[in-house]
Amino acid sequence: MLSRRLLLSSGLALVLGVGAWAVSADAVELAPYVAADVEKLIKSGKPVVLHVYAPWCLQCRAQASILGSLQTDARLSQIHFFRVAYDDQKDVVAALNCSRSTLIAYKGGKEVARMSWATDEKSVMQILEAAL
Repeated sequence: MLSRRLLLSSGLALVLGVGAWAVSADAVELAPYVAADVEKLIKSGKPVVLHVYAPWCLQCRAQASILGSLQTDARLSQIHFFRVAYDDQKDVVAALNCSRSTLIAYKGGKEVARMSWATDEKSVMQILEAAL
């Protein structure tokens, strides 16, 4: 039987919007993709990582879990992370010319690395390190 405390904390998390796209409030936090914000950051040369994500995609969820596990890695705090909603932002997915479960790294105003479908920490870290 679920405890009252667990039910209340779960309900509070849902009300606060925790879960669907937020990975952490620490180093790795994925903001929703907004074209103007992302383009501005890329053009400025700052490190940017996009995660093309569908909530029903097992590989996407595995990648998100890895990103969440890296939340305390201070090196990653320099990177601006954005989540592209695969189901809702088809125009962005088409412009990026990618599938779901894709991580794309930008550095110095240009794309420097891309990876699709991999669900191991080493592959994810290679993309993140390329952005640094």
